[in-house]
Amino acid sequence: MPFLYILIAAAAFAADRVTKAWAAGALRTEYGGSLPLIDKVFYFTYCENRGAAFSMMEGQTWLLIGVTSLICIGGVYLLFFSRKKLPVFPSVCIAMAVGGALGNLYDRALLGYVIDMLDFRLINFAVFNVADSFVCVGIILLGVWMVFFEEKQMPGQPYRWGAPKPAEETTGEQEHAHDPKQSDN
Repeated sequence: MPFLYILIAAAAFAADRVTKAWAAGALRTEYGGSLPLIDKVFYFTYCENRGAAFSMMEGQTWLLIGVTSLICIGGVYLLFFSRKKLPVFPSVCIAMAVGGALGNLYDRALLGYVIDMLDFRLINFAVFNVADSFVCVGIILLGVWMVFFEEKQMPGQPYRWGAPKPAEETTGEQEHAHDPKQSDN
């Protein structure tokens, strides 16, 4: 299975690189930086994001590179080196997120900014890119799996999200001591 995760991360990275190369090239030179796909709804718009999501932390390139690197290392550790082996679905989600994060890390390290081009204007959303999409979809699907399916797919494992904990064994005396119905008052 590790080959599958490498393939997914590589596909996410490659899709991001291809779309960013097109945006930095043809979108800027041939279309003046903006191309409507669906008028007043969805455009391709070239942007340079020098911060994180929604341009937060603008100018903190080295901090963003460091944090993104640590997140990627954590994802690779979970996929390939963790003693707790995850099922395929959450591993695919992590591989998607790592591939997208590597796409943005590449831009930050080489250019000092991230190229964005997907512009959903119907709801006036921030311009984003393919890497952002892979990160968000991967993390959202991983969260859904953790909340709804982790306990079923990994029985007997400690859970992070809302799994019932085994009740502590108590004696009858301890139960009566805390039970207001059993008190003499």
